[in-house]
Amino acid sequence: FRAESTKGVRNMNRSDIVVFPHPVEPDYRGPIAIKNLAEDANVKITDSSGRLMYETTALGGQAIWYGTDYTGRRAQSGVYLVFIVNEDGSASAVSKILFLN
Repeated sequence: FRAESTKGVRNMNRSDIVVFPHPVEPDYRGPIAIKNLAEDANVKITDSSGRLMYETTALGGQAIWYGTDYTGRRAQSGVYLVFIVNEDGSASAVSKILFLN
C-alpha cells in the first residue's frame, strides 16, 4: 500500500525539498510530489505572474499536485513557483516546477 502521506520533517530546509517529476513532461498526467516538508505545511503554487494555481496542506511531509488549476485546466508550459510555510509561520521555502507542453 502506498499513500500520499509521509512523515514531516522537524526543520524544513529549501535545499532538502524535492519536486518529482521535474521537469514535468508533456505526456505526464500523474501526481507531482513535493517532499521533505514540515508536517501540515501550507503549500501554494503560482504561475510566473503570481496567479494562484493551487493551494493545499501537506499530508505529513508531502504535498501532491496534479498539474491543474482550480477549474481543472492543465498548466501551460513554463515555470511554476511553490511557496511553502510551516504551520506556525516560523519556516518557509520556495521551490520551482518546470512544465513542458
